[in-house]
Amino acid sequence: MHDPRGHYLETFCEVDLSAFGRNLKAISEWCDRRKIILAVKANAYGHGVVQICSEAIQHGVEKFGVATLVEGVQLRDAGIKKEIIILTPPTLEQIPSVVYHNLSPNVVSRRFAEALSAEAVRSGKNINIHIEIDTGMGRTGFDWFDAVGEIIAINKLPGIKIEGIFSHFPVADSTHKSDVEFTKKQLEKFSRVVNSLIKGGIEIPTIHISNSAGILAHPIFGNAIRPGILAYGLYPSEEIKKNIRVEPVMSLKTRVVQLRKHQPGSSISYGRTHITTYNERIAVIRAGYGDGIRRALSNRGEVLIRGRKRPIRGKVCMDTTMVEVDEDVMMDDEVVIIGSQGGNSISADDHAKWTHTINYEIITGISERVRRVYIKDGRVLEVV
Repeated sequence: MHDPRGHYLETFCEVDLSAFGRNLKAISEWCDRRKIILAVKANAYGHGVVQICSEAIQHGVEKFGVATLVEGVQLRDAGIKKEIIILTPPTLEQIPSVVYHNLSPNVVSRRFAEALSAEAVRSGKNINIHIEIDTGMGRTGFDWFDAVGEIIAINKLPGIKIEGIFSHFPVADSTHKSDVEFTKKQLEKFSRVVNSLIKGGIEIPTIHISNSAGILAHPIFGNAIRPGILAYGLYPSEEIKKNIRVEPVMSLKTRVVQLRKHQPGSSISYGRTHITTYNERIAVIRAGYGDGIRRALSNRGEVLIRGRKRPIRGKVCMDTTMVEVDEDVMMDDEVVIIGSQGGNSISADDHAKWTHTINYEIITGISERVRRVYIKDGRVLEVV
């Protein structure tokens, strides 16, 4: 694989836009074609935010959720004109930039709403806002029992329009009875707020609470959904019902850069945590924790070479990792760190199990120095 300048890429991510499109279609059909607010935080969960948004627009997505002002501005600078919701509340100091770039902030205080209103009026603009209701996440938002009065007051402010109201589930991905009941109560609280606003004559065009786990395992309330991890072909937890069939969009690959045979008693990598007990053939691969192979995979994880799983030996280095191989492995062989090869696969979920974390952290942790190769219908479209 080569980049646009002709440089050979040893380590790269393949992002399958065809699989991504199929995932969006499957999610949309399951949710009766409700509006999709696609979560594209953290560089679209590591997949490349500009390319993912551009592809999503081709599949009818009209709204995107980012985490920060900087992420929103990045999309505007890339020519994305659809609604961009800043899901984490911006600061007061960021209001001029929010207005200038026509971004839709998450409003969680009347003070922020009043300052935003003043800036919008001064700029001659009308800014969409989304208001978060805390129904149990315990993070950001208006307390659900106080929200109606606050929203009525905000609705009277000039220069801003309440485009959306939303909440967030903390345990929708759990099948434990108490967690299922907690999520059910969240839905009840959120619906009470929404219904009170409707009775008060306040029309809110976009109502959303269902994240990936909510989509899969709970009744969908509102006219919009907010998928994240599911759109990228992964499930929010192992235990959750997999009612929608999705495909992983990303794979991570590299190459063998050296092969050596080590005599018994030889030590491999930092800390001498692996000592050979026989003549071990060790392949050095050109990827390490600086690329996204977590150091916790040391002496624990596996990679695929020639369709077979090969164990990591010694500590993962910043730029390289050592794996034990047999005589069939050759220099420059393709190494699959995440993905499929020869009928076998290693997933982000496997990495999460080995490192005692979640698949979200695995895919968002693939670093920027790893080039993204975008594939659609079997053709390479772009290398970024």
